[in-house]
Amino acid sequence: MFHKFVVITPAKNEAQYIQKTIDSLISQTVLPSEWVIVDDGSFDETADIGEAAALRHPWIHVVKRKDPGPRDIGYGDTAAFCTGLNKVLAEDYDFIFKIDADIVLGPRYFEGILDKFAGNARLGIATGGADELIKGSLVRMRVLPLGFNGMIKGWRRTCFEQIGGIPQGPGWDGIDCYKAMMLGWETSTFEDEDLRVIHLRPARSSVINLYHGWACHGRALHFSGAHPLWVLASAVYHLADWPYVLGSLCLLIGFLEAWLGGAKRYEDKELRQYVRAWQRKKLAEYLGHA
Repeated sequence: MFHKFVVITPAKNEAQYIQKTIDSLISQTVLPSEWVIVDDGSFDETADIGEAAALRHPWIHVVKRKDPGPRDIGYGDTAAFCTGLNKVLAEDYDFIFKIDADIVLGPRYFEGILDKFAGNARLGIATGGADELIKGSLVRMRVLPLGFNGMIKGWRRTCFEQIGGIPQGPGWDGIDCYKAMMLGWETSTFEDEDLRVIHLRPARSSVINLYHGWACHGRALHFSGAHPLWVLASAVYHLADWPYVLGSLCLLIGFLEAWLGGAKRYEDKELRQYVRAWQRKKLAEYLGHA
């Protein structure tokens, strides 16, 4: 079955990577009807590279935003995405994808993800798995298999509309999945080889440095209403991820700073309660199988 879909790519100072993303996307076995690249106030050649691709491919469009300031994964990234989405008629599409500008897709990525959606009418959010490029080697990114990969997120449009669109704030790529699950949708990360992508730098390293990124992850867990025991379990789980102990330590520091400092949390109290209940249930299941 033919499904129409649109791709939105927020991009800020991605000249080092975006051409590889473009090359992988235009080589897909199934192409989007539109691809909107949102230059988020870059001061490198990001927009020029995107515009060169748009000249060759009329379904690619480049939108320029005025520089909103330093890169912000929680608010700036989602604001840039919304700018791109506002340039298309979302109701014309069955699926919406967010693909970051430092990603290399396999040639059957969209074909495979669309097949997953077609095979399950309750699948609301889907992503593939990712291999991160760390010190010249590809390392499998370890995340919950629930569609939390914000860099390659795909939504069924009806699910996207029901959850109110992309959430604003840190940890948005987990919040949208929790919202969808609360409404009865399924969310999933698929590890099929055709659906694996390459992330051209370590996750959480695009702002300042990797340690700052792990601290931001801890603050994002606080923002989404994560249970402290879940945060502790997450820190233990990520001890095996680069940069190992330091990453987990920064995660805990970020969470504690937000918690003790009374930092803002996501405004939907019902969702935060759902997140905590879901996490307590999962922790009990994990401990029961230990």
